[in-house]
Amino acid sequence: FDRRYRQPAVLPDRRGCDGDRAAAVAGHDPERKTTAEGDAAGMKLENLSALFENGAYTLVLQKDGETIYKDFGRGVGPALRVYDTQPELLRDAEVCDTIVGKAAAAIYILAGASGVYAETMSAAAVDFLTANGVACACHTKTEKLLNRQGTGLCPFEQAVLELQKPEDCLPVIRQTLARLMAGKK
Repeated sequence: FDRRYRQPAVLPDRRGCDGDRAAAVAGHDPERKTTAEGDAAGMKLENLSALFENGAYTLVLQKDGETIYKDFGRGVGPALRVYDTQPELLRDAEVCDTIVGKAAAAIYILAGASGVYAETMSAAAVDFLTANGVACACHTKTEKLLNRQGTGLCPFEQAVLELQKPEDCLPVIRQTLARLMAGKK
């Protein structure tokens, strides 16, 4: 990640489907943009994007080009899991996540990640990462992340949307997760 460059770069849609279908499959709004935030050339986006090709992982951490951690899960679960159990893995790591909203961005900022790449990233996450000095890039930038039903904002995105400091986000993320888990029982 090269922090000197912040110009968006257009990336080809590697999914091989039209934008509306890609957005619908990902559960995001059809008004999304296919861009990279940051220095697209310096991030080897093709290599990062290839980590998710077969769907085996939703979170991959790399340091010095070597994969040091892989996980699979939905929502902020994988990010929170590595943050809680092995936070040292996130420090100075390049994070490759399928979907990054502002909540996941807060976790990566607090953990000291050097950069974040996502297949899909919300505009709020891009702004938050950039404002906190963390390089970021994405295949698809969207104005909003929708909940799994597609009926409103992602509950984590909504919970932290107005918060300004990453450290204020973590307790809200945990409360939202607990509330959602209690509702499933």
